[in-house]
Amino acid sequence: MTQQTWCVMAVLGAAAFTGCGQAPPPAPKPVAAAVAPAAVVEAQTAQPVTDSAATPPPIDALRAALAAAADEEQRIRAVDAIAALGPNARGAFDDLVKATEDASGRVRWHAARGLGLIGEDAVAAVPRLVKLLDDADPIVVTQAAAAIGLMRADDTAANMPDVDKAAYEAAATALVAKMTHPDPRARRAVLRAIAKLEPDIDRFAPLVSARLSDADPSVVLPALHSLADMGGEAVPFLIKALEDPKSRYWASVALAEIGAAAAPAVPNLQAGISTGEPEERMQSIMALAAIGEPALGASGDIAKALDAPESPLRFAAAFALGKMRAKGVDASLEKAAGDADSLLAAIAAWARARVHPDDAQLVNAAVEKLTAGLASPEPGVQTAAISALSDLSGSIDDETEKRLAEEFMRLLSSGEPDVREAAAAALVREGPLAVDALEKALGDPAVRSIAMEILSAIGPVSKDALDSFIVALADPDPSHRGDAAIAIAALGPAAADAVPQLVALLASPDGPPGVRYAAAYALGRIGPAAKSATTALAGQASSSDELMATVATWASLKIEPGNRSLFESAIPLLRKALRGGQELARLEAAVALGDIGPAAADAIPILELVAEEDPIPAVRAAASRALEQIRGVQPARN
Repeated sequence: MTQQTWCVMAVLGAAAFTGCGQAPPPAPKPVAAAVAPAAVVEAQTAQPVTDSAATPPPIDALRAALAAAADEEQRIRAVDAIAALGPNARGAFDDLVKATEDASGRVRWHAARGLGLIGEDAVAAVPRLVKLLDDADPIVVTQAAAAIGLMRADDTAANMPDVDKAAYEAAATALVAKMTHPDPRARRAVLRAIAKLEPDIDRFAPLVSARLSDADPSVVLPALHSLADMGGEAVPFLIKALEDPKSRYWASVALAEIGAAAAPAVPNLQAGISTGEPEERMQSIMALAAIGEPALGASGDIAKALDAPESPLRFAAAFALGKMRAKGVDASLEKAAGDADSLLAAIAAWARARVHPDDAQLVNAAVEKLTAGLASPEPGVQTAAISALSDLSGSIDDETEKRLAEEFMRLLSSGEPDVREAAAAALVREGPLAVDALEKALGDPAVRSIAMEILSAIGPVSKDALDSFIVALADPDPSHRGDAAIAIAALGPAAADAVPQLVALLASPDGPPGVRYAAAYALGRIGPAAKSATTALAGQASSSDELMATVATWASLKIEPGNRSLFESAIPLLRKALRGGQELARLEAAVALGDIGPAAADAIPILELVAEEDPIPAVRAAASRALEQIRGVQPARN
């Protein structure tokens, strides 16, 4: 099993990442959350407390419970109970501010959340929340930023006091300084808070530009991803950033990642086609290409760049015209398709096929030129050819697709990482048409690992390879056994025939723990069809290996989602998983908590954080759905 796959397969990653080969990124300490302090609520109800509790305890009782809390867990419960009162918790304002100074990062972020839920009546806490933006715990930073945004969104007074205006302005400046925070959750929360503060664009755009121009690219790029994740909210700032030569390039990169929602920037980007350094002009063209149809008005100016003296500009122009499916520029593309530069000719031929996908002659011409590029000694040419051929997949016949799959398989052995990655992505895109070639490759030790990973990424359509996966579960190489378990997991319920072998792998003492984690995960993904594995999983759920216990408990829940006896042990483990660095772990944990329903009310605070601030849209959506299920809210119908 590869290092990357093992880390992904630390499915519900608690503290241990055994088998990853390297330490995971630093993660905050585990979270425990509830919505009422035991000292006050215990005598009132034996049921889990939810947002819909009929009569919450009085604020004085909750403040007393917080003051009397003997340990970290009790303080968190008390803070969450106060926070559940929302604006009615303003009587505990001083208590929550004091809690933001707690030695426990867990208490600090719950307290910051509580202040935010009070809303505008807690604006006096903004300076304290600004200080928390420097906290060592990224979750504290995330919740402090979110709280500032919540207060400002709630503050709709027509005549805001000057002291409040000054507090928000200072907060906006501090937030901009944190937009390159190393943690993606913190970056997202910071950027969303800035948007809610609605600072004067002319004043704050230079600050944003400075962050995008002065930092190292390795720091800037993650911030750009977070900006792009905001979509249209970030566009006004980025348009202003285009005016500054120092940040123009980076702003164009972010606008390209935003795509169609960046349409308001088209005039500025169009002007950039002929302004600035070649790399800036090229990135303007690439951003227009990503925006697509709303940028078609710029196709004439882009076509002019096909005659630019700089090769990168010509390549970008040909790519953009094809990406946009720009009509009315056939003559320019036809000329470029006959250029002496073979790469430009191939890109232009691809563009013509994109513009006219039903023209078999143009498609075949593009395939011929691009296939020749696969044999180029230049890795960049190979990578471009692979991606372009993959992009034409909807216009290419099945026989040609299968032939190309064989070519892509050959390139998986390339010494160039970019070529290998492009070939793997192309095989994933081919889906069922690539399964035969990939299954054959499982017999080649040189590429079988990556072939198994690609089959896993293809998912259920690779079901025809199940027999090969089952055979691989007994392979002498533990890495290959683990890879096979992951591939089986990707098939879901369709892999029920593999349950006996997975149970045997789960019980085997041979090999590193990661293989057993993978087996448990696969059983969970199979779901109820793996009912015969429940006894084996129950044994692992009490393991001293916390990660094994977490994955086994999660898998048992997926097999028996209605088994309430599992809830007590599962909920704390799933809450921890939501704090982890693995996207898959957070996604699966959110789904599992939603399946548990109201009994998982203790997870509401961390689910709220994930639903708002997780950097992965699919994880945010899963957390939002879980909150609806726990609260008993019916999803909106389209």
